[in-house]
This record gives sequence, C-alpha cells and structure tokens, in this order.
Amino acid sequence: MKRIHFHYTLLTLMFSLAMLGYCRDRPGPPPSRYGFTFVIDANSLPKGVTIREVRSETSIRYFLKNTSHVPLIINERFQNNRLVSGAKLVSGEVLNYFPNGVPMAGKRHLKGWQAPFGKIPETLLYIKEPKKIYEGRSAGLTRKVPPEEKLSIAAKLNEKPYEISGTVHFHLNKAYDTFHRIKIPTTKTPGR
Repeated sequence: MKRIHFHYTLLTLMFSLAMLGYCRDRPGPPPSRYGFTFVIDANSLPKGVTIREVRSETSIRYFLKNTSHVPLIINERFQNNRLVSGAKLVSGEVLNYFPNGVPMAGKRHLKGWQAPFGKIPETLLYIKEPKKIYEGRSAGLTRKVPPEEKLSIAAKLNEKPYEISGTVHFHLNKAYDTFHRIKIPTTKTPGR
C-alpha cells in the first residue's frame, strides 16, 4: 500500500513540475490599454426579460431572466452549421441545449433543450471582448480613450431572429501602465 502511495505521489510531483514548466513558457497576454463596460438598452429587451449586473473586484457579469412564456434563445454556438449549445429562457426557467445528451451518468438520453440541473431562473450573458481590447495590447499607446461603440447581441425570440442592443464604453486600464512601466508626466508647479 505504501509503495502505491509513493508512486502516486511521485507521479503527481512529476506532472506538477511538467505543468509548471509548460505554463511558464506560455504567459498570458499583456493587459490592454483599455477596459470596457457595456450598457444594455432596456428598450431592446423583450417583454418579461430583465438583466441583472453582478460586480466583483475583478469583473462584471450580466445575467438574463425571462418571465414571459415567449422563448428567448441566446448564446447559440454552431459547429459545421449544427447547433451545439445555447440557452433558452422561458417562463422563468433556463434550458440548455445538448445535441448528444447531457454529459452526466444516467442523463445521456436527455437530448435537445434540457434543464438537467433543476429549475435555474437566469443565465449568464456571454459577450465577446470588443476588438479595441485586442488592439490595445501593444506597447506605447496613447492615453486617448476610444469612442463608445454600439453593441448587438444576436438572439431568437419565439424562433425568429431578434437583436438585443447596447453600448460599449471604454476607459483606461491602470494595469497597462504598470505592465509597460510607462511614466505618466507630472506637471511642475512654479516655485517648487
């Protein structure tokens, strides 16, 4: 028994060291010059649909809820023109799409729109980062904030195409200056 335990410990140690070396050679991308927030146009939300903002120290997340009986489908993902995932909000419940069945023991037979985890009233709204965030990762950028951009979120309302609209607001990211060690010029006051 001790020998097996020793082998598992040794294997875990070797795997951890290999992952440490692997991760060290692949750093994350540098911070962008810009950060962003977005505001959803409340008038573009269908009747019965609400959005809730959750803020933490490092992020902002948005959750959608639909209390109406008209289904709203968001976050659709396609692969080879085939729907592989999505979220359907209807009557205060979220159904997720599983083309090959729910990936859990005893639930593989549940295919299509399912709620295998019970009645969940809202779902996370996924939004791609604006292109300005990627463009803002190079060094030496000015402190000029880009103008706001329109945001469009594709959805389906009662199986018909629908668009939820909003606005993306940009701001300067403090981490950019720290990462690139940019010195911000200070103004000197006369007599000092």
